[in-house]
Amino acid sequence: MVVKSATKKKLMDLGIADNYAHVLADDKKWDDVKILTSQQIAQICETDSETGDTIHAIIIGATKKGQDQGSESTGPVTNVKLKKAKKRSTIKIAADLETYEEDKKLLSLEDTLSEDPVFKALEVAIKAAGSDRFNDRIIHDLTQAIHDRDMKKLTKPQAKKVIAGSIEALERASIDPFEAAGIITAQSIGEPGTQMTLRTFHYAGVATINVTMGLPRIIEVVDARKVPQTPTMTIRLTGDKKNSAEEAKKLAAGIEVTTTVNIASLETDVAQRRLVLKLNKGMLKQKGMTELEVKDKLERATRLYVQADKEKKPSTLTLIPGIHSAEDLAELADNPPSYTMLLQLEEKIRDMRLKGIPNVLRANVQLDDKTGEYYLSTIGSNLQRVSELETIDRSRTYTNNILEVYNYLGIEAARQAIINELQSTLDGARLEVDVRHLLMVADVMTSEGEVRAIGRHGVSGSKHSILARAAFEVTVNHLLKAGIIGEKDYLTGVAENIIVGQPISLGTGSVELFYIPE
Repeated sequence: MVVKSATKKKLMDLGIADNYAHVLADDKKWDDVKILTSQQIAQICETDSETGDTIHAIIIGATKKGQDQGSESTGPVTNVKLKKAKKRSTIKIAADLETYEEDKKLLSLEDTLSEDPVFKALEVAIKAAGSDRFNDRIIHDLTQAIHDRDMKKLTKPQAKKVIAGSIEALERASIDPFEAAGIITAQSIGEPGTQMTLRTFHYAGVATINVTMGLPRIIEVVDARKVPQTPTMTIRLTGDKKNSAEEAKKLAAGIEVTTTVNIASLETDVAQRRLVLKLNKGMLKQKGMTELEVKDKLERATRLYVQADKEKKPSTLTLIPGIHSAEDLAELADNPPSYTMLLQLEEKIRDMRLKGIPNVLRANVQLDDKTGEYYLSTIGSNLQRVSELETIDRSRTYTNNILEVYNYLGIEAARQAIINELQSTLDGARLEVDVRHLLMVADVMTSEGEVRAIGRHGVSGSKHSILARAAFEVTVNHLLKAGIIGEKDYLTGVAENIIVGQPISLGTGSVELFYIPE
């Protein structure tokens, strides 16, 4: 090898023994050899530490000498002064973090009706009953229900009667000990699922926005798909801006992806080997862009010289492959660009993003009939980038992409998003499923700290029992792998006990009752 002989020659010139030089230079450049420590040299050369130190000292001495010689320059010195680049002004898009106020946070944890006389009367009755089944949420709901019946106060006997009835209702609503909650959940979601339609829902008045609903959406959620079939966002505006249609339109134009073909017609001049962009003034105004802004973005993205027909408000922009400055035009006749280069440039420019947030393909302004505020509905989703905008209300901005919620807001937010999506899909199909079944699904999917699919790539594929995993999908693979590594199955679950013909440890099988005759 050339590297070996050159490095070896250098080492031998320094007076290092031939056998050591040969081993040290083995498949190494001089730059690799000079950074070796004395211990490494001794190990490579298979010698004692003293000899390693000697060789190391020779190499270090030669390196320092080379650096000293390099620093001694002779002849005239040319000072090059670098021109400082003009700093581009940047618009602040990220909002500052709010300061954490402990007292305010503690007050927000108190129930809004905690000072209400009905709320207090119910609390006293609960203490007297000695029940620990009630939390603030249940007391709040009871208080609200009493107010809805136009009752402002409760006497002690009335409060006692309400609490007694509530305890009875809680007992009836609670699941029995050792009940197969997972199977009931599966049946409760699976049976209404058979009545669901295989359709997509169209937004009223907007023909282009479709949202997957019905059974396909349920499957998408429980499969934890990385990107939903129809990702969409609901973006709400802050403060006084939410009542302004102009502000909403301005935001829509700012976040919607604008490509070159949206604001200009593209013509490929094969004879002249050039690309001509004819700008559409109406579309530029709608997207909130200027002609010079388009020219600047094209120049920065392609690093080519963009010719304009006018200096201030050009209507035509011309690009030629390989032409990086006005001076290069003089050499164009001698060295014309190839047809392939022209086609590559056309392909690059056609789908180039000039403005907007990635993945947000469309943004439509909608009016909320109930509140009278304007909001945006989008095709495509990018929660992280949209949340950086100052004009939006982050607490009310929502996406149907659960993985995006998990990556940006964390696992608890993802759990709530799963519940919301399942609930809205079932409500859309006018099916009533108890929310506790949806809570169970969301808890199982997020209990490991990440969003897992309910399938062989997630929950079912990561069960501890070999037989339970094999009973679901790819039976042979699971059994073979378990046999190779000597895995044990302790038969603690339902599926594996049914497979081997044993009673399951749920319901009556959870109790071991023996009759011992006297």
